[in-house]
Amino acid sequence: MVSRSTPRHGRAADSPPPSIIVADDDLASAVATSARLAARGHHASTQSSGDEVLHQVRGSLTRLVVAELYIPHADGRCIVAALKEDRARIPRLRVLVHTRHMLPVDIEWALASGADTLVRKDAAPEVLILEVERLIGDET
Repeated sequence: MVSRSTPRHGRAADSPPPSIIVADDDLASAVATSARLAARGHHASTQSSGDEVLHQVRGSLTRLVVAELYIPHADGRCIVAALKEDRARIPRLRVLVHTRHMLPVDIEWALASGADTLVRKDAAPEVLILEVERLIGDET
């Protein structure tokens, strides 16, 4: 896991859970990640292309995008860069890169482009959950 410092923002007990988009062209991986998040009380949806992610983020109250680096139609690298530009409009939006591609160049590029953290897909599932909850400030 590689991370930038991010402040915690708690949410009121009666407010709905933040919306999370899981962007991955590997349907099994996306569904498994979404199910793990749902089991912890998070509202997560899946998207298989970058264009769909950008459209959904810009039309909703998405709080976090969990993105694979390499997906079709505006891949994860493009998503990170585009969402960084949207931070002025959506300042609480966070981006977690969840990928098998952890070469130094991938890590450098993702963080320089605005990703808040990176988690390897082969990391224990709890590592991903802890990072998601740290980024969205959920204290479940």
